[in-house]
Amino acid sequence: MNRSLTRTAQLLSSRQFATLREQARKVDPRYIYEPEFKDPRIYPTLPQLNVRLQAYDYVPLELFQAYVHKIAKRFSFDVVESYAVAAKTERCVTYKPNSTVVDSEVVLSTYDRVVRLENVYAVHLPLFVSLLHTHLPVGVKMTVKEHEKADDEIRYIPDILLKQKQEELKALDDPVVRRNLGWE
Repeated sequence: MNRSLTRTAQLLSSRQFATLREQARKVDPRYIYEPEFKDPRIYPTLPQLNVRLQAYDYVPLELFQAYVHKIAKRFSFDVVESYAVAAKTERCVTYKPNSTVVDSEVVLSTYDRVVRLENVYAVHLPLFVSLLHTHLPVGVKMTVKEHEKADDEIRYIPDILLKQKQEELKALDDPVVRRNLGWE
């Protein structure tokens, strides 16, 4: 203690003042250290989950998809992929009262977005879904379910011309068709 006072006095005589660092007490590092407490609890993780968003309006759907992605990252979930599914169009017809005459016709497009999540703890999922449901925009429908193989198949648009050509090739293997073509 006496030693630090003489040092401070020397500094004061040379500079007329001491810095805050010089005035502060030196603390032994072993008293500062706090051990890291690890949480021994192990929560079950769920398999891959799909958060499917559907709406008739494109803009709120895109904004909410970005929000779902951001909140999933904050919950420390792994976002495997986030993708759009081809829009489905429906034709709605209204008729005049008591007749078969068309009053108006409207074409509705249903837009679809999917956010696939992984490493979701079972204890965090109810809070995550509740938070998303609270911030769900008007007109947006949300479905949370386990990922299935069929969910990958709805992503792709079938190529009708390619399917027709494949059927023609299969038909060429038929002996009746081959005989009619004069190949046998």
